[in-house]
Amino acid sequence: MKQFILIGLLLSLLFINFEIGKGNESVSLQIIYPASNEILQLTGKPFYLLGNINVQNALLRVNNIETQIDPDGAFLVYTDPLLFEENGIEKGKFIFEVTFNGQKQTIEKVYNIHKRIETTPIDVLDIDKRWDNSPSQNLTVEVNETVTIEVKSAPELDLYYRVEGFVENFPLYETKIVNKYLRQDAIFGEGFSGINDTVYGIYRGSFIVTKQINNATITVEGKNKNGGRVAYQLPGKISTLSESLPLVVKTKYDSNRIVGRYGNGLGYSLFLEEGIRLLVTGKEGSSYKCKLSKDESIFVNEKSIEILPPGTAIPHSTVDIVRTSDNDKNVNIQLGFTERLPYKIVQENFPQSLKLIVYNVTSNIDFIFYDKKSDFVKEITWNQPKENVLEVIIFLNQKTHWGYDAFYDGNIFNLRINKPAKRNSTFLFFGNQLKGRTIVLDPGHKPETGAVGPRGTLERDVNFAITKKLEKLLKDNGANVFLTHNGEGLSLINRKKRVNSFNTEMSISIHNNAVPQNVNPLKHNGTSVYYYYRQAFPLAKIIHSNFVKNLGLNDFGLYWDNLYMCRIPESISLLVEPAFMIIPSQEKNLLDDNFQQKIAELLLNSIEQFYEEYSE
Repeated sequence: MKQFILIGLLLSLLFINFEIGKGNESVSLQIIYPASNEILQLTGKPFYLLGNINVQNALLRVNNIETQIDPDGAFLVYTDPLLFEENGIEKGKFIFEVTFNGQKQTIEKVYNIHKRIETTPIDVLDIDKRWDNSPSQNLTVEVNETVTIEVKSAPELDLYYRVEGFVENFPLYETKIVNKYLRQDAIFGEGFSGINDTVYGIYRGSFIVTKQINNATITVEGKNKNGGRVAYQLPGKISTLSESLPLVVKTKYDSNRIVGRYGNGLGYSLFLEEGIRLLVTGKEGSSYKCKLSKDESIFVNEKSIEILPPGTAIPHSTVDIVRTSDNDKNVNIQLGFTERLPYKIVQENFPQSLKLIVYNVTSNIDFIFYDKKSDFVKEITWNQPKENVLEVIIFLNQKTHWGYDAFYDGNIFNLRINKPAKRNSTFLFFGNQLKGRTIVLDPGHKPETGAVGPRGTLERDVNFAITKKLEKLLKDNGANVFLTHNGEGLSLINRKKRVNSFNTEMSISIHNNAVPQNVNPLKHNGTSVYYYYRQAFPLAKIIHSNFVKNLGLNDFGLYWDNLYMCRIPESISLLVEPAFMIIPSQEKNLLDDNFQQKIAELLLNSIEQFYEEYSE
C-alpha cells in the first residue's frame, strides 16, 4: 500500500469490539477501520468502514445502508455519518443494526469530526483560524519583491491590512473558492467531480516590499456594513535580505540526496548532492528559496543546508570539455566544473535521449570526446538556452532507457548511463532470458503494518508471502535474486540504498492496496502498477496488462507516481498493487496460497517478457 495514503490505516490495529446478545447467540462485531481514535474529516463524501462479524447468515445495516457480508463475516460499507454536537464538539455517529436468528440489535460507534471549511456566517466578526491565512509562516524576501496576503472571514466586509514599517494601509479584495472535487477522489475515484462547494469571504491582496524591514508584523483590520469591527495579526512576519551582501548556502550530506522543491512543501524539482552552493533569494517558514536561473528557483529545507558567511561569492562555473568513456555495461559522460553545481536530468523517448540541465554555469565548450568502443551514444549536443543554464543532450542507440547514475567525483560531474541488458543466447525457440539477471524484490512495509483487511489481515504479511513465492520462481529460472529484507523489516528511508547495494538491473516493490478515506472502495478498487522514471514504464505496462487480463479484478490503473521505491534512477524500479487488502473478497483471495502463487507467476512472466522484448 502506498505510504502517502496509510496514515489512518496504520492505526487500524486499535480494533473496536462489541458483543450483541447473550449465551449461545452472542454476536461479536469488530471494526477494523476507522480506528477508535480516528478523527473524520468532512468533505461532502461518505466514509468507509470495514470489519467482521463472528457469525454466519447475519444481516447488517449501517446508518440504514444494507451492507454485504462475506460468508465468514467480513464486511465493508460506504456511508454518511449522522452528525450531532456534544459539549460543543462535532461528532459523527454510525449505527450498526445486526439481525441474527430473528433478533435485531443495534450498537453505535461515535467519532470526532472535523467539519469542512464553509462560508463564515455574516454576523461573525472574526478571522477563520482554520483557514490557511497567509503568510502563516515567517517570510524573508528581496527588496522590491511582491508578497500576497490572504484571510478568510465573513462575506461583504471592508478589509485592509497594515505592514509594520509602512505608513499606508493596503486593500484586501473579496473573492471565493469553488471546490468541484477532492484531491484523493480525483486520483483514485470519481475524477474532477463529485462535490459542488463554494466558500465566500476569501480576501486577497498584494503589495511590493519597497524597503528594508525586519520581522514586520501584518495586521488585518476592517468592518462590516453595520460598523462592527474586526482585527487580526497574521502569524507570519516579513523580513528582507541584505541589499549589499548576497546570502549563499551549501548543501549537507544526505544518503538519499537533498530534495529541491518547486515551492515550499510542493513537488520535487531536483535532487542535490553534498557541497552544492546555492544563492538564497528568500525564506518561507523553514525552507530557503534558492535561485537556479533568472526565472527558476527551488525550495530547500533549512536542516539540509549550511549557511555560509554573508558576502560569500555567488556560485558559478564554466565548462569547456565533455568526455565519454565506454565499457560493457554503461557509458559515462563527464563534465569538469570548478565547483559542484545543481543539475536536473530529463529522459526523452522520441528519440531516446537524456537531457542534462546544469545551473549556475556558462558554457565554453570547445571539445566533445567520444569513446567509440561502441555506438551506444549516437551524438552529444549542447546549448545555452538562457543565462547561467547549460543543456547537454545525449542521444542513445537503444529501444528504451535502462537507468542511470548521476554523481560528482570532486568537482567532476559523471552521468553513467546503463546499456541495455544483453540477450541470453537461444536455440530455435528455446532459451531463458532470466538466467543470470540480477533482480531485487522489496516486500512492502514492516515494521509498519500497511493496510489492514476486514478480517484483520496485515498487508505486510501478504506482501512478504508473495515476494517469497516470486523469489523462488526467479531463482528456479536462474536469476540472482535479493530481497531488501527477509521478514525482519527495514525502514523505508533505507530501502533505496539496499536496492542499489546489489548493483541490480531491476527492482520491484510488492504491495496490496487501499484507498484514502472518502473514496468509495466498493466502486474504485482492483489491480494497479506505479512507476516514476521512464525506464520503468515498459515493464509497468507489461505487468499491468498481465494483471488486468488474468487476475479477474477491476483495472484500478497504471500510474506515474512520486513513490519512494519508484524513485530509483539507477535501475528499472516500480511498485505493484495486485489487489485490494480492504475489499473482503480480494482480502480472501490474498490469503489464498494459489492466488498468491498466481500473482508471483504473472510477475515472473512479465519480467521475462520485458527481457525478451528489450534486451539487445
